[in-house]
Amino acid sequence: MPNPTDQLQELKDQLLMASLPHIVFDGWGKGSLNAGSISLGKEMGYPYSLFSDPVKEMVAHFSNWADREMLKKLDAIDLQSLKIRQRIATSVRCRLESLADHEEAVARSLFYVSPRSLYETVDLIWRTAGDTSVDFNFYTKRMLLSAVLTSTTTCWLADKSEGHNDTWDFLDRRIEDVMQIPKLNAFFQSKVENCFGSIRGRFS
Repeated sequence: MPNPTDQLQELKDQLLMASLPHIVFDGWGKGSLNAGSISLGKEMGYPYSLFSDPVKEMVAHFSNWADREMLKKLDAIDLQSLKIRQRIATSVRCRLESLADHEEAVARSLFYVSPRSLYETVDLIWRTAGDTSVDFNFYTKRMLLSAVLTSTTTCWLADKSEGHNDTWDFLDRRIEDVMQIPKLNAFFQSKVENCFGSIRGRFS
């Protein structure tokens, strides 16, 4: 028996793909979604049968679609053979490459992407990379990767270099910054513990 959730996701994907050519020219608005509906042979207003807030939720669905396409690409890669920083960089690269045919739609979506969608993406990337942290590093990693993903996407959209090589170089530098955080956290934690140890010693 077909899964209703999967069926709904497929219908949303169909509407997304049909709407993207119109979004390129008219942006993320009801007009683009209605035009996509008509191209599917549906009536205007069809998006409301799939979403309660079509424009806002379609942007979120676009991000979710990109996440799923990223995972498809990663399935063909032996991530476990890579270092953690390479897993993260590869994931970000696969996601952007999945969006290669939709750069204008991505550019127009940047103003609408919700913090929740961004969090879901970076959390998925870290979990796929094998991150099992549950301490303060858990939140730090996701916050920093959010900044990396956002800045790298902006770089990618403006990049005219062959094969987006400038973007991948930029990404590698940003990932290197992120990977320094656990070391910095350990350093500062040791300093704090030493500080409190000295204070305890003074009053013991």
